[in-house]
Amino acid sequence: MVISFALPTTSHVQFQSFIHSNTHPSLPQVGSTARHGLRVALKKHKRLTPAQQASHLPHVLIALNEYIPYLSAISRGLSSNSWREDAAAEDAEGGRRSQDVEGIDILLRSEIEVEWRPTLSSMSTISMLRQTAMRGNDSSSSSSSARVKGRGLDFEIAFVLSTLAYVHSSLARTKYLTTLYSAHTPTVEQKVAAIQAATKHLLQVSSIHSYLATFSPVSISAPSNTYTPGDSGAEMLKIPVPDLDPSMQSALSSLALAEATLLAVLKDDAFISACIQSRNKNDTEWMIKSPDIPKVRTLLFARLCVRAAEYAEQAAASAGMLQKGKGSHGDTGSERKIDSDLVNYMTTLAKVARAKACRFFGIDAEMSGKVGEGIAWLRAARAVLGFKGSTAEADAEKPSKSRLGGFSRLKKEWSERKEEKKIEKVATSSKASELETDIDYGDDAGREEEGRVIDILEKKWMKMNDTVNTQLIPSSSSYAANLPSGRDILTPPALYVPPMLEPEQLVRLRAPAEPIDSSVEVESSEGEDEKETSRSYY
Repeated sequence: MVISFALPTTSHVQFQSFIHSNTHPSLPQVGSTARHGLRVALKKHKRLTPAQQASHLPHVLIALNEYIPYLSAISRGLSSNSWREDAAAEDAEGGRRSQDVEGIDILLRSEIEVEWRPTLSSMSTISMLRQTAMRGNDSSSSSSSARVKGRGLDFEIAFVLSTLAYVHSSLARTKYLTTLYSAHTPTVEQKVAAIQAATKHLLQVSSIHSYLATFSPVSISAPSNTYTPGDSGAEMLKIPVPDLDPSMQSALSSLALAEATLLAVLKDDAFISACIQSRNKNDTEWMIKSPDIPKVRTLLFARLCVRAAEYAEQAAASAGMLQKGKGSHGDTGSERKIDSDLVNYMTTLAKVARAKACRFFGIDAEMSGKVGEGIAWLRAARAVLGFKGSTAEADAEKPSKSRLGGFSRLKKEWSERKEEKKIEKVATSSKASELETDIDYGDDAGREEEGRVIDILEKKWMKMNDTVNTQLIPSSSSYAANLPSGRDILTPPALYVPPMLEPEQLVRLRAPAEPIDSSVEVESSEGEDEKETSRSYY
């Protein structure tokens, strides 16, 4: 239920070529060194396998946390409008007043130019941005990577903070997945600790994206279509980057809140845990006792799920505008789109959240002795998820329709057996904390897992209803439409506060800059992104 974001890569930049500081001469050079560490970490991360990337995420986070204070100091020295003025009076932990901030004086020699690879824009959008940015340039000097070049420090700040949010989101995903799908069934305490840690990461993600949503739209500058080589007075156009559009950042903030709210429900959802445990062939707890299914506050959980669905629908609506080519300021462009897989994920997450709400209302009805109504709620949940029919109805019709859809059933059974083998491989792995297979749990927003839980409950309740207390099963067509309003369990976090350099670090930056060794060659960025892998969030 937590999306996996691809991390961007960036080009090499030496701040000494663009800025100079009379008060802190070492700041541009030390900032360039910290940025180089981030660039190397991102480059290495991209070349790792998915299983290795999960363990490499903390290294990327360390590189980001080391670089951002220097970027903040440079921004403050240039008096950039994209960083809040009150950031100088608060530290990264938030809320504590710091000492008087030392003044930094920075002179701009030329506009900072840097390249970043967008990860949320569609491939056609990236191609359009690159072709437009290279208009009028020598094509032989342009790289073949998927990065786009931007001018100004705001372009750098927005991409760095977006990367920070992606890392926190990936850490949240890894934390709860490796615990939930561990070879050894986690205890309640272990599951609670993992989900609480993941929730903390997601709240930080929401805070960062909310902060970026206050930025003016970050764009690239390019000559107009009427540009001709040698025309020094050509009109320059501002082309927004969809990844950094304020409406997209608001959508990602809402998405993180939706995921965090669902994790709060998952913490006490014993049915999901029991479903996962039943498929883990390495688990032996069933020999001693059946999984504990404690009574839960079903009505409260149902309203929490509805609130998560509202967050996800809000995110999908904002991202959908960009997917259609409309920006936050009403600008249109058929090629400036967000990857459709990301929008599909948001839409699916909203459906899964509403299906969970229907399931909890069904559990509440069954606990009250209304088994027929509970089954109707389960069928409403199935309809929300887009699954056709019901498991019980399919079993009843199997003898009469054995010749119809035989290949479809065979294909479904084969797919389920294949997934079971992958889960078994994870369970019997020597390193239980790593996801070593190519299965991406949660990439479907938890749709398949929720469908399995509904299948189990429906079979159980249908058997009870057929043998013990027969009740009529009402029509489920209007159940999902009558869900109540949602309820918040998490307080939306405050806006992200960029961390500042400590006074001791600023004092050290007053030393003269070390001479640059011209004999050291910087590794070229050519071909870093030639093998662009297909991105999939859904």
